[in-house]
Amino acid sequence: MNTSTPFTNKVYTLSDGSHYQVRPIQVNDRERIIELFNHLSPESRYLRFAHAISKLPDDFLDDILHLDYKKEMALLAAMTSHAGTEEIIGIARYVTPPNQNACEFSLSVSDSHTTQGVGTHLMRDLIAYAKKNGLQEMLGYVLSKNSRMLHLVSDLGFQIHSQDDELDFKTVSLTL
Repeated sequence: MNTSTPFTNKVYTLSDGSHYQVRPIQVNDRERIIELFNHLSPESRYLRFAHAISKLPDDFLDDILHLDYKKEMALLAAMTSHAGTEEIIGIARYVTPPNQNACEFSLSVSDSHTTQGVGTHLMRDLIAYAKKNGLQEMLGYVLSKNSRMLHLVSDLGFQIHSQDDELDFKTVSLTL
């Protein structure tokens, strides 16, 4: 995987007729990402990060905002709020360990948009981008009680595996 493929922004429609755009993350998205996190319920934060956190760590924000596009990608779902400003309603990311053709994904969607297809669109676009960049497998570690995420990845064709030594998590994988 020597070079990354450009990503073409996509526009999707919600059931209420409003639109959101899926686009790559930008350095100036920091405050909007913090806003997304701040509007997640404690349960959603726990399901995403596998432990309770009340603030996004600065190193996490730095990592996600300054990507090496040869090895990683972060896509945002963003829409224009009623106030006319851009609001991030979801984020999907993958990272690739050195010298591997597999990547690990993560996904967060605002509580107010969890059943509206935002996560599905983000994941489909992230999978397509990973394929175009020559990756061969996408992996994830999902809390066993995160039934929404397990249902989503199952619908996307991921295989779900239980871990004998870790009952709290399931490993999910998709051959790209």
